[in-house]
Amino acid sequence: MPEPFTRDDLASRKITPYSLEHDPRYLQILYGVWIDKTEDRQSPTPIWAGPEWVRTATMLCGFRLRRPEVIGTLWTAARLYGLPMSHQVKDKPLHVAGGRDCSRIVRRDVVLHRHQQLEQIDFFGLPLITVPHLLVELGRHLSLTELVQFGDAAVSKRFGGPKTTVESLKTELAARSQVRNRRRLQMAFSLIRLTVDSPRETWLRLWIINNGFPEPVVHPKVHSRIKNVTLQPDLGYPELKLAIEYEGDHHRTSPGQFNSDIERRQLLEAEGWTVLRVTKNTNMMTFRKLLAVHVHNLS
Repeated sequence: MPEPFTRDDLASRKITPYSLEHDPRYLQILYGVWIDKTEDRQSPTPIWAGPEWVRTATMLCGFRLRRPEVIGTLWTAARLYGLPMSHQVKDKPLHVAGGRDCSRIVRRDVVLHRHQQLEQIDFFGLPLITVPHLLVELGRHLSLTELVQFGDAAVSKRFGGPKTTVESLKTELAARSQVRNRRRLQMAFSLIRLTVDSPRETWLRLWIINNGFPEPVVHPKVHSRIKNVTLQPDLGYPELKLAIEYEGDHHRTSPGQFNSDIERRQLLEAEGWTVLRVTKNTNMMTFRKLLAVHVHNLS
């Protein structure tokens, strides 16, 4: 990851002002902040980090050269933590947080959020708002489903997690006297479940609940006698031996995943389980009727 620098660093980097302005290797990422595009500095980076993570981290490091008192927050922190981004979030500005006395920032590409109480941690060398504080702040921006998706991701092992616990989220919310959409947050935190693998699995579980069905178990354990392994479908009703799988595009496009899905379904059926599958193109009205056939008598 390239290390941002300012004009004060030109002498130590042996860069002339002329080269800074005319050499294409130097890219201005913020006002008064540059990077050397050819530089590949060894720095702490999550193993799952991609180009967007590197871009966001570089921007935050660069801006803190000019305003070291601020930390990453809101969508900037969410991206850096590896939490699922809402499809409604199209903006690319850097979101930073400071205390109540933090002087204002007049920039189109940077948004300042002031907080009376500001909690931060070091995440791969980056000062970020804590995950519990972040989720409380997101209460004013996200729907109930999106909040649960964030929460499920935060307490799961995805992207190097878990990054917090449900108890920590509830404690953070209870400790703050003035919170917008408190009831929505309380409801969201009550719906967070461990070991959820993807935002679409969260969406499917909440869809099932919102359509009047009992809440399914996340990853029910099914012992396969044929292979002597434990199978864990996405969702299920163990009492009914009913499994519900959400299949993203990678289940279809990856030959290995496709073959694994076929075998897992066959193994589940060999144990007497019925498997219902959902994709992004599933007619959910039809799926609702199919599900009702199996769970209508489940109390």
